Amino acid sequence: MLRVLIADDHPLFRDGLRHLVQQLDEKVTVIEAGTLADALHLVQSQAADLNLILTDLRMPGATGFDGVKALRAAAPKTPLVVISGYETKRNAEQALEAGAAGFIPKSTSPSVTLNALKLVMLGEVYVPPSLIYGPQADDPDSEIGNTGPAAPTVDLSRLAPLTQRQLDVLALIGQGKSNKDIADKLGISEGTVKVHVGAILKVLGATNRTQAALMALDMGVTPESTAA
Repeated sequence: MLRVLIADDHPLFRDGLRHLVQQLDEKVTVIEAGTLADALHLVQSQAADLNLILTDLRMPGATGFDGVKALRAAAPKTPLVVISGYETKRNAEQALEAGAAGFIPKSTSPSVTLNALKLVMLGEVYVPPSLIYGPQADDPDSEIGNTGPAAPTVDLSRLAPLTQRQLDVLALIGQGKSNKDIADKLGISEGTVKVHVGAILKVLGATNRTQAALMALDMGVTPESTAA
């Protein structure tokens, strides 16, 4: 059974996230906390049974990244993901420096969020491509404690080196299709699909097809968008 802690001071957001994480496994138990103190109490009492911690950066008792560090210290072996409305590259970097295994903006779609959590559960680290490959400078109003514009969009020019066929393959990877499914859909051999996947990973700088799938979703690459 998968056991997940959601720490966020907004009950409505916790409720939505709870319904989402229940799709991670057939049996998922979700425990919730609205303050850092409550989250730490739950972690300290159930750390051995926790499989995943999802936490906001701002909630009662948490200042900046102190809350992330405290939760990380209380459960050093449990994957921790920051889910925040403060969507800047610097905040993502600081979250990872504090011990998080991922940073997911609250504006992220449910499908991308779910795939990102699956990636983290596999031992990978997730940061949105829009924060990795977007402009280097963050708007200071988007830092913790302030409000400001959403994260920059992904530079779609990164896809320019891909051929039309590779874009088609990437779109189907984003849908979670296997190499066999992609081969059948496009009328090509599985060997050819593997060659295209290798080229796609190299262009995107992705280490595996799961990251490539997340990037495809984040960039809005779909079979409809890549149709010639």
